[in-house]
Order: sequence, then C-alpha cells, then structure tokens
Amino acid sequence: MTHVPYRWDTGLRVRVFGLLLFLLSLLVGLGFILTFTFNQMNSMRERAEFSQQNILRMEQVATLYAELTAAVNGYLLTGDEAMLASYEPDMARLKELLEQLERDVTDSPEQVDRVRRVWSLIETWRTEVAEPAIAFAQQGSPEAGSLLLRQGLGHAAQISEYRDAFRTEESKRLGQDLSSANLASDHVVRITWLAISLAAVLALGGFLVFARGVTRSTEALAEAANRIARGERGVVLDTPLDGELQVVANAFAAMSVTLAEQEKKLQAQQEQLIAQNEELVAQQESVKQHAAELERQERHLKRLHSLSSKMVGSIEIDQLSTLILDEYLDLYGGVAGALLIADEYSDKLRVLAERWLSPDLKGQSIPRSGPLARCVELREVVVARYPETKTRFSVWAHEVPVTQEVYVPLVHTGRAIGVVVIAFTEPTEINDEARALWHAVAGQASVALAAAQNHLEVKRALAVQEQAAQIQMLNAQLEEERDRTSAQLDIYLSIVSTMPAGAWLCDTGGNLLVSNSMFQEFFGETEPDEPLEQVLAQIAAVLPQDDPFPETVRRLVHDPAEVAGGRLRLTTGYTLQWSSAPVGSGSSRVGRLFTFQDVTELAELDRLKSEFVNIVSHELRTPLTSIMGYLGLVLAGTAGPLQDQQREFLQVVSRNTTRLANLINDLLDIQRIESGRMPLTLKPTSLPQVVTQVAETFRVQAEQKGLSFTVNVPEEGVPAIQADPDRLTQVVSNLVSNAVKYTKEGGVTITVSAREGRVELAVADTGIGISPSDQKRIFEKFYRAEHPYVREVGGTGLGLPIVRTIVEEHGGDLRVESELGKGSCFTVSFPALPAEKAE
Repeated sequence: MTHVPYRWDTGLRVRVFGLLLFLLSLLVGLGFILTFTFNQMNSMRERAEFSQQNILRMEQVATLYAELTAAVNGYLLTGDEAMLASYEPDMARLKELLEQLERDVTDSPEQVDRVRRVWSLIETWRTEVAEPAIAFAQQGSPEAGSLLLRQGLGHAAQISEYRDAFRTEESKRLGQDLSSANLASDHVVRITWLAISLAAVLALGGFLVFARGVTRSTEALAEAANRIARGERGVVLDTPLDGELQVVANAFAAMSVTLAEQEKKLQAQQEQLIAQNEELVAQQESVKQHAAELERQERHLKRLHSLSSKMVGSIEIDQLSTLILDEYLDLYGGVAGALLIADEYSDKLRVLAERWLSPDLKGQSIPRSGPLARCVELREVVVARYPETKTRFSVWAHEVPVTQEVYVPLVHTGRAIGVVVIAFTEPTEINDEARALWHAVAGQASVALAAAQNHLEVKRALAVQEQAAQIQMLNAQLEEERDRTSAQLDIYLSIVSTMPAGAWLCDTGGNLLVSNSMFQEFFGETEPDEPLEQVLAQIAAVLPQDDPFPETVRRLVHDPAEVAGGRLRLTTGYTLQWSSAPVGSGSSRVGRLFTFQDVTELAELDRLKSEFVNIVSHELRTPLTSIMGYLGLVLAGTAGPLQDQQREFLQVVSRNTTRLANLINDLLDIQRIESGRMPLTLKPTSLPQVVTQVAETFRVQAEQKGLSFTVNVPEEGVPAIQADPDRLTQVVSNLVSNAVKYTKEGGVTITVSAREGRVELAVADTGIGISPSDQKRIFEKFYRAEHPYVREVGGTGLGLPIVRTIVEEHGGDLRVESELGKGSCFTVSFPALPAEKAE
C-alpha cells in the first residue's frame, strides 16, 4: 500500500486563513474611512449646537432688555421701589450672557462686533436714559418720562436690529453645518454599502473555490468508504486529495487492511463464545429462581421490620389498633376491615378500629359467634366464604358486599386477645405462605397490643392516684378555709356581743348568728339559728303598722354589697338610727350586720329645737315685716325728703333686714322639710320660662360686679316638667345667687337643655370653686366651706340643702362638678312630662 505525501500549500487551513485575512483587511480599511467621516459629522453637529445656543442667548439678551425697560417704565408710572428689585441682577445677567456670546463667536469677527455693539447700546441706555430717568423720578421731576420716550425707543430699535442680524448670521451658519452633516451621512451610507457588497462578492468567490476542492476530495473518500462497507479489504485511493483530506485517505487505507486481519480473529472467538453462552444461560435460570425466593423473604422481613418499628413508637391503643388494621389491609387488600379486642369480663369483642365502615361502630360490642368464635377458640386463621350471594351481614352488623371474610387471631401468652377481620369482594386462596406471614404479623401486633393495654391500665391507675391527690389537697384547702372562716366568725360574734348599740348578725340566708343584749332590749329575746322570718316578726311587733323596714331587710339580706341606713320609731317609745352592711366578700362572705343606735333623746332634742326655731322665726317675722314696710315707705320719701347720708344708712338697714328675712325664710323652709309639712302644688311648668324670669332678677347684680351673665335657653323644643312653680323658682334663685355671690371675676352661664326624656338646668361660674373635701359636705345644714372669700361674703349654709330637698321631692337629681380656683357647675335634672300630659 502506497501513501501520498501531505502538501501544506494545498491544505484547507491555508485557504481558509487567506480568505479570512483578506476580509479582515477590507473591514479595517472600511473602519478607518467610517471613523474619519463620523468625526467630521460630530464636529459639524457640535458647531450647529453652538449656533443654536448662541441664538437662544441673544433672544435671552433681548428678553432681559425688554424686562429692564418694563421695570423702569413701571417704576416711573407707579413710583413703587419693588419694581426696581430685579434691575441690578438683570443687568449683571445681561453682561454675563453677552460675554459668553463674545467667547462663543470668536471665529466670526462680524458676530463679535455685533455682540459688542449690543452691549454698548445697553450700557449707553443704562447710563444716559434709565438711571437719569430713575433719578428724575426720585426727585419728582416731570422730565423722567419724556427722557425715556425720547431716547429709549431709539436704543431699543438699534438693539433689535443688531439682534436680528446676529440671529440671521447664526442661522446661516447653522444651515451650512447641518447640510455638511447630512452630506457626510450620505457618504457614510454609500461607502458602507459599497464595502459590504465588495466583501460579499469576494467571500462568495473564495467559498466557491474552496467548495470545489472539498467536494472533489469528499467524493473520493465516500467512494472508498462504500467499497469498505461492501466488504472489500485493502482499498487504496490513487487520486491525490487536497491537504488534510489526503491524511484521511491514508487512514482509510490502513483501516481497511486492519479490518481484514481482525475479521479472521473475531470469527474464531465467536465460535468459542457461543459454547460458553449456552452454559451461562443454564446457570442464569438457576440463579433467577434463587433470587426470586430471596427477594420474597427479604420483602416479608422488611414488612415485619417496618411494622415492628411503627408499633414500637405507638403506645396509645387507639393509634396502635388503627396502625395494625391498616397494615393488614395494605398487605393483602380487601374492601373493608375491623380490629376487635376481647373483653375479659364478658363473652363479647369490642371494636377498636374500622376501615371503610361506619365510624359509629367504634366502641360497640360484637357477640362471639360463628367464624369469629372459632377464630378465638382455635387461635388460628379462619376463612369464611359465601359463594351463593355477594351480600352478607358480617361480624360488624352492617350489610357489606363480600364473598369472603378472613379472621386472623391476635394471640398473646396463649390467649386470643383480639381478632382482625378482613372482607374480600372476590374469593382469595390462602396458601401456607400467606398464613405463615399473617401469623408473623399477628405475633408482633398482639405483643404491641398487649403492651398498649397495659399502658392504658397504668395511665388509668395514675389518673386515679392524681385525682385522689387533688381531692386530698382540696379537702385540706377546704379545712383551712373553714378554720379561717370560723376564726373570723368568732371575731365578728365577739364584736357584735360587745357593741354599745343594738346589733344583729345573720348569715347569707338570713338566719340569726348572734344578737347582743341591747338588740334584745329593743325587739325581745332571740335564739341562735333563729330563721329570718321569725326575727322579722319580733321586729314588726314593735313597729308601726305598714312600716317598710321588714321588706328592706329581706332585700338587703340577699344583696352582697349594698350599704343602707335609716330611722325607726318603735311603738315602745324608742327612736333608733339603723344601718346595715355586708360582712366579708366573695367566698369569705359571712352574712350581714344590722346595728340600731338609740337616738331617742336626740330625736326629742331635735323636736324641741324645731319647735323653738318655728316659734322664734314666726315671732321675728311679724316685726320684720313691719320694719321692712316702714323702711320702704321712708326710702320712698313718703315721710319726707332724706339726706344722702340718711338714705345710705337706711339702705344698709334695709339690706340687712332683707338678709335677716331670707334667713328666717330658710329656717322655716328647713323646718317644714324636716317635719314633712312642705306642701307642693305640682302642675305642668316651663323650666325655660322660670329661668328667664329669675335670670333677669340677678343680671343687674352680676353686671354691677363686672361679671358676664349668659343665659342659654332654647325658644322651643324643651318639654314641660311636673313641678311647683314657686319651689322651682326658689331652686333656680338659690343656684344663680350662689354663682353670682362667689364669683370675683369671669362670669356666670345658665343653660337649659333636654335629652333622653329629662330636662336639665346647668348653672356654671368661674368663681372660687369647691375643694373635694367640701363637696362631700356642702349639702349639710349650716355647713360653709373654709375659704376667706366665703366668710367675707356671708351666708347661712341653708341654700344648697333646701335646693337638694326640693329637687328630690320633684323626683329629680342634683350633681356638682367643681375645681378649686377655677369654678363650679351645678346641674339639676327633672323627668320630662309627656306631651299629652303637658297639654
């Protein structure tokens, strides 16, 4: 076999490299040309942009000059200095713009000259027109306007002329630059297309030459490969090929010779391998059978190991029973299943878990009979078949379409502790292997199930022990609480027995716990644990008929929080002040304590005091009426003219007489209230009307003190109230009088409003205010707050007690809100009268 030598000058690499080098040189030349052209285009665009900027700056110069002219004209017309605020900044801006323009057009002497002439005109206008005109205007000379009209217009016209010439020149340059740039862009496009076309033609020619040589060589190689494929050996290419393809041709020739030699060796080896293969097929069949057996055993072992691992981690019997049942169903299939556990104390089995049956079956008991009984007694797998029908009642007492049921016992320590029942829709043969596996699974399941039962029993025992410990602890706590309550009760009994007043302690049901000797002196002898009704019968025996005290006691006995009190007048002559309060609270509540203080002597003294006040008030009232009448006549001039000093003295006497008369009236009102002899004439009354009348009475007094006096009374929308007009006037007068009296500065505000079925009167002031401690006592008789201004103003301390009593008699309520040093607000609220009753 002959080898044709390789020639480098005909190689494919040399041809490809030459073609690529030529194309690269062409692209580099094209790049140089395009770079030069683009640089020219960029230079032209920059010059065009400079021209546009110069035009814009010249327009800004014209605009600023127009604004300067307008500012000066505005100042000359209005004289407002604010019009000249931008004069100096605009001049500086003009100068800056013109200097920038001069630098940008240095390549054009004509443009530089125009810029300088514009600046010269603006400077001349500033020095010869604008500033002299401003100075004339500041001096008040009439020459200011004429100077601006004579010379200002001329300067403006010249500046506009130079501006237009500048703009025209720059626009011309801009057009030339843009034309040059467009021309250069067209040249770039032409050169680019020319270069691309030339490169494409040259590349196509080189490719055709290259393809001709490759095609001739590959055709020769393909012919040689086809001869080798047809079985010819020792094939040699006589035709010289191009470059590297000649190396491939030499390799083809060597491969053909080598294949001929190897073919002979392979034929001998093939005969030997056929004999060995027959022997291996026989061995393989034997190994396959052994592997199938091992795989089956391994699968069973894995299943048992998996089940064992799961059952070891499941100690709860419900979870474990479900796991065992699922394992059987997953292992052998079936349409339904149940796991039953034997009951030690009966002949039944209880359902622990079910699958694909009713959840209500769980916990039910199944009688031990039929195949189920045989499975438990024999402790082996029992198969029940039903060939005649496909619907049977299985052990779980539900109609299930099955043809076969399998019962697998769960045996532990020789006793069947449970049964797994599996139902099949088709008959299934149970071979010895399946029975063995079922027994293996059942062995593990029975051990785990027995452990779970033991765990459940242990949990139950522990729960019983824990409950016993809790009960023992609760008993100890109850014993301790009983001892503590008994000790407290002994203390309460000792206190009740030694109290200086009558005392009666009852439990929460009203049964008597203890009563002291003074209680028995008032109401008779009592016995421990005496019922409530028996004690109340003894109390009612010494009370006036229809006295509400027994009903009050019945209500208070069952109230755990209310504190109450009052006064009793016994038929035996005693007058008692009683009070009641709960003893203990919550679970420590003992009951309720009633105390009875003997105030018979105090009541008699109070009666004598009232009679004395009544007698003295009436005895004083008669002469005071005469004194006030005669004083009125004297002050009116009926007895003759009075000197100023005499009138002043008599007015002092009149004021103090009136004050004394008011005191007597208050004493009489208090007496009537305490004796229950203050009659009320109730009728529909308009609170706004009463307030308006009273307010007018006190308005002058408030204005004399320099106080503001505001009355907020709606004209309509306030319903009437059921009230005594005279007593209602007394309430309003007392509240407004106090507000004016105890206010040094600020004012008094009276407001009437209606909301939520009630009518309210609010009297607010900015006076001295009332401290929290005084607020608790201001409604006591004769009480007056400890304040210097209170002593200075004077008073009896009876006004507010009278107001509260009258308001309560009308079914209303009285509230006070006050802050010391800031003022007070008294609010009176009455029930509104329905519209039909008001008419």
